[in-house]
Amino acid sequence: MTRQDLLPEQVSAVIGGPLGRRVSSRSSGPLRLLTLIAAMTGIPLVLGIARQGHCIANGWSGDEQFWRGCFSDLPAQHQIAGLDAGLGAWAAGDVPLEQLPVLSGLMTALAGLVPDGDWVVQTRWYLAIWAVLIAAAAVAAVVAVGLSRPRRLDLATQLALSPVYVVAAFISPDLLVVALVLWAMWAWARGRPRLTGALLGVGLLAHLWVVPITLLLVLSALAGRRGGDLRRALVPLAGVAGSGALLTALLAPGVWSRPLEVLRGNGSGYGSPWHVPALLEHPLPVWAVITLSLLGWAAAGVLALWFVSAAWRTPTWAQLVALVLPVVAITGRATPVQAAVWIVPMVILAGVSWRTHLGLVAVEAVHASALWLYLGGLSDAAKGLPAPWYAVVILGRVLTWGFVLWSVWYTPADPED
Repeated sequence: MTRQDLLPEQVSAVIGGPLGRRVSSRSSGPLRLLTLIAAMTGIPLVLGIARQGHCIANGWSGDEQFWRGCFSDLPAQHQIAGLDAGLGAWAAGDVPLEQLPVLSGLMTALAGLVPDGDWVVQTRWYLAIWAVLIAAAAVAAVVAVGLSRPRRLDLATQLALSPVYVVAAFISPDLLVVALVLWAMWAWARGRPRLTGALLGVGLLAHLWVVPITLLLVLSALAGRRGGDLRRALVPLAGVAGSGALLTALLAPGVWSRPLEVLRGNGSGYGSPWHVPALLEHPLPVWAVITLSLLGWAAAGVLALWFVSAAWRTPTWAQLVALVLPVVAITGRATPVQAAVWIVPMVILAGVSWRTHLGLVAVEAVHASALWLYLGGLSDAAKGLPAPWYAVVILGRVLTWGFVLWSVWYTPADPED
């Protein structure tokens, strides 16, 4: 009897064709196929590094990094935040990074590996170190999706070949936290709640968006009647996150100063619809932006409850995240380019089509290009994108994310693999 092909017919035709009659069980198993799929991640990653080519050759400075579309926050922070001051300065709060302690500490620690040289050489080294870590995180994310949905390896293939890596992977360290969350989802799907809690505990010390993801785990567990697993997950989660927060607050209180300052006092930022009035020379006051962002969180919570009550089959944790996280992100005070590396893996894991995925990434690429042209135009209006046109792009981006939410809502809820 011919063994069943684990890949859909369309995908199978691209990466090798249907299985033969004499194929061995080892060569046709999901792990063998997943190894090949994970290796394919190198294609968009190489293109993402190639996009940085001009800045790698000439440095990340001035407006050329915007005109050439090679801006990255990693070398920028290496120069601006003084990461070479070391972990002692980071603990004292003298390294003004907006990231939470896990990411800000890692960014500072890796700066200590950069050899001496002029600023261009140092920033090249710093980006090279991060490129290795980001590539490893991208592969880990693909493997996590493949192991979470072994009967839907086409989803892992989507993520492996996603152009989102070209658009946003090398702008920030966020992909490391995304991979951590995806492995937490794998652990939850495979009945390892303690590992899920430990991974989420680290994630809570790394990025604010892990907070709604954790809350959605609670909702998903209650809806799926996994209260026992939830209790087993929450104990290590509280232990890891609580002990980490306490230790950093006692031993390195300065690492919290900049993130808390950002939460308290910043107005609207690039990519957010709340920034459109500012682009039209009528900026919203800080209190209004904060209020609108909080209302966005409330709307996301209502949507999650509605989704759980309306679905004919209890949605998975991944499906809830794919529906709710975009709402939290797009209604935030800023929705940066790197938000795409959060949204794309989550909606892929939820099972959306290639068409929806690629449409989302295409719009994200347009937004990224528009943002770089707008920023460059602040010093040279003749070459840059006018503010009203950037506002139009933001609104188009919001509409696209709304379509993605519609797609997630109507994507059939496959049973757990």
